[in-house]
Amino acid sequence: MNSPFTKKTMPCKHEEFEFKFRKEPFKIWYHFYECAQTKERFTDEHLDNINMNQVYNQYREKYGIPFPEEIIAIREKYGVSAARMSEILGLGANTYRLYESGEMPSVANGRLIRSIASPDAFINQVEASSHFLLDKEQHKLISIANKLKEKELANLWDHLFEEKIFRDHKPSDLNGYKIPDLAKISQVIGFFSSKTELFKTKLNKLLFYTDFLMYKKTACSMTGITYRAIPFGPVPAEYDKMYIKLCDDQRIQLSTIYFNDGNCGEQIKSKTTEFTFSETELEVLSTVANKFGNKKTKEIVDISHLEPAWKENESEKLPISYQRYAFDLKAI
Repeated sequence: MNSPFTKKTMPCKHEEFEFKFRKEPFKIWYHFYECAQTKERFTDEHLDNINMNQVYNQYREKYGIPFPEEIIAIREKYGVSAARMSEILGLGANTYRLYESGEMPSVANGRLIRSIASPDAFINQVEASSHFLLDKEQHKLISIANKLKEKELANLWDHLFEEKIFRDHKPSDLNGYKIPDLAKISQVIGFFSSKTELFKTKLNKLLFYTDFLMYKKTACSMTGITYRAIPFGPVPAEYDKMYIKLCDDQRIQLSTIYFNDGNCGEQIKSKTTEFTFSETELEVLSTVANKFGNKKTKEIVDISHLEPAWKENESEKLPISYQRYAFDLKAI
């Protein structure tokens, strides 16, 4: 953004700030442009979104209110329109659609929506709506919910294994306020696999910079991975289990490669060829690929060791806070 006084580009800055939302204080990194001459501050729509998303993230986490992607996913798994879901839950006509678009629900409505992620709870709501649902529609919705119960039971092992991979399964500061998404992770690996030769240590760093840069731009990560600091830099908290699961699901191929110097490395090749990235996601992925794609693993490890996210957590191998460190990335 250019200063209205000097017409020169203003630098983007951020500082700690206490923001009140629904009469409660939340600490955020407030982003703004500052005119070098007058010291006046300005924001635009992009910075306003970053600032407010930080507040919304903390409010949703504190009160157990689902995030928009969760609200959409809950409705879609039952095959119900947003308008119909509003009726079933006793909300206003367009309320559910507004929540999907990002409007903040009340605590009561948020918890009601999260509760019907359980098929049994959804069936209770459907049965309570028998005064306006036709018998045919009611039976159809109950049948869908029962089939989902059977599917969840059949996939219980996969679910338990994913809980071992992703320590924070609900949106939180440690996963960038995003539900961990193996499909998205496999797409990200596929993108980088098409740009450069991937070995495990290098890929771990590419994933870290992808998620933390995405958070820096949007206050939400791309994949929902939790990272921790180890001697080789920031890595997915349970990366070995994650790659085994992706391999078992036929999303990637793992191979041990032996080098002339007697050392070996685990090479990762993607089997994912179809991508569904947003414009912002593609921008982030391209930035990371251009920055690190041609660098050797040791170079990227050394760069990652300059990050406060690693330096301040490595001694105890702690999980890395997105909110605390993403806005201070040094390499990008």
